[in-house]
Amino acid sequence: MNIVVFYNKKKKYVQEVLEKLRKWADEKGYTLYEEEKEHLEDCDLAIAAGGDGTFLRAASVIYTYGIPILGINLGAMGFLTEVRREEVDKVLEELSLGNYEIRERMVLQISHAERVDYALNDAVITMGENRMIGLEIMIDDNFVTELWGDGLIISTPTGSTAYSLASGGPILTPNTPGIIITPISPHTLSFRPIVLDDKSRISIQIKDNAQLILDGQRQRNLITEDIVRIQGADRPLKIVKVDQKDFFQILREKLHWGNR
Repeated sequence: MNIVVFYNKKKKYVQEVLEKLRKWADEKGYTLYEEEKEHLEDCDLAIAAGGDGTFLRAASVIYTYGIPILGINLGAMGFLTEVRREEVDKVLEELSLGNYEIRERMVLQISHAERVDYALNDAVITMGENRMIGLEIMIDDNFVTELWGDGLIISTPTGSTAYSLASGGPILTPNTPGIIITPISPHTLSFRPIVLDDKSRISIQIKDNAQLILDGQRQRNLITEDIVRIQGADRPLKIVKVDQKDFFQILREKLHWGNR
């Protein structure tokens, strides 16, 4: 088995986890590539060791290769990196035995200026040098509204617990076939988040210079009259799941539900 690992070298326990991965790969006869982009077509598994930011960065690299990915949490929240540091040895053994499932997560396809990008969490259109931007929103070729405000978040169910949630959007379970549109500080207070079906085609025309930010990491410049088109990608991202934690257990742990 060929494995590629992406990691955040600034995390406190990253070297400890890397040593475990190297030892495990050596004992099992696996090939381990570290932060490698040249051999992805030969890889069977990707591992992201860090926080959700590391996971999103890794996912953006391996998505088009169809490689399943496992997240090891060395950060704080860890919605995507579910495996805790103290569980690494057990999880690696389960991987060797084939005791895991592959879960699929919806990915957004974002088209702009003849360029196509993908995002697991969200695509955000936000202010450039202006204090407020205008956006004309179309869904399936139907005019919806002209929004004035700080921006707009287009989110997958996976990304519903990220920026969209912080901006007042709903939480969707990961397998919900939907896309969320969440306004950021809209000047029309009646504009509330909308949940669309996953086949919807969203078109956004830019009225002022703005920024397009993908998964909080990749940035594109937008100018007046640019059009950004967003829809569900043709294929999902494959996520490796070893433990039996359900989504609501993760919500309780990460969002501290029930704590007084």
